[in-house]
Amino acid sequence: MSDHDATAAEPAAAPAPETTAPLAAPSSTGAATRPSAPAVEQPRKPFRVLGWVLSVVAVIALVAAGWYAWSSYDRVRSSEADLAQAATILEDAEEDLLLVDEAVQIEISAVIATPTIEAVDLADDVRSDVLEAAEIVERALGNLPEERVAYADALRDSADARAEMMELAPVILEADIRAATAIQYADQAVVEIKAAEDLSAQAVAEFNKHTADGVRASDDYSVQAEARLQVAHSLIASATASFPGADFTAFSSYVDAKVSLIALAKEIDAVWLAGDIAGSNTKLDTYNQRDAEIVAMAQALPASVRDPIANAYNAETADVSKRYFDARERARKAGERVSELGEPAITDD
Repeated sequence: MSDHDATAAEPAAAPAPETTAPLAAPSSTGAATRPSAPAVEQPRKPFRVLGWVLSVVAVIALVAAGWYAWSSYDRVRSSEADLAQAATILEDAEEDLLLVDEAVQIEISAVIATPTIEAVDLADDVRSDVLEAAEIVERALGNLPEERVAYADALRDSADARAEMMELAPVILEADIRAATAIQYADQAVVEIKAAEDLSAQAVAEFNKHTADGVRASDDYSVQAEARLQVAHSLIASATASFPGADFTAFSSYVDAKVSLIALAKEIDAVWLAGDIAGSNTKLDTYNQRDAEIVAMAQALPASVRDPIANAYNAETADVSKRYFDARERARKAGERVSELGEPAITDD
């Protein structure tokens, strides 16, 4: 055999044994366990749900907007009604307010005017009414449209000014009443003083007759004059009590001096009737000297017994009167603004 032939053929490689997956361990029931298939999810509808939600939100928004619009409209209507009510209150109170205003401007005299007395209580009623109007306007202001604010402000200013007028008016009116009362007493005091002076003049005339009957008549007139002066003194005190600020010192001093002079005249009469003519003449010299002094006092008296009252009245009411007429002017101007801005009718349209 040749070498080729002598060479033994290489055996073919044995195929690899086929591997098998290991058996699963038997279950307790003896059956083989199979892997579970994944769960299948149902398809969702996100767009349909979202649309429903948005629809609900839109409806709620529309309802809210409608409610807000109606609520705003209703508030405006209510505020307009308040303005109309306030304007009506002011109009209804105007007649009484004018009566009070007229009473404030009445010139003071010895007669206490009935309107003055009535106006004191009337002013309180009017003030209550206009304050109510001011409160109503204040309540309405927060809900009014911008174009109505100016009218409301004018209405409120009118009410506020009138309220101040009616607050100050009673102060002036009560001062008027006290001044008028004081004038009555003071005027009557002057009547008594003049009557006493006339009686004193008659006493002098009777004494100058230098007869017993004349001197006795003189003494009688002096007694009457003294009584009238005492009444005058009491009346001056009453005038002072009625208006404490009035200074009647000059008049009181004059009356006191006249009373003292009459007392001296009575002494002269008594001495003369006692037969002491020389003593009577000595006292008569003193009488004449004092009488001249009293004449000078009379010339220095105020021109009118009402002057002390007027001075005290002006001092007491100057500030309040200025404030009253300032408020009166503000009320007038506010009233003009109210008229210019007008009051539109309230409708349901």
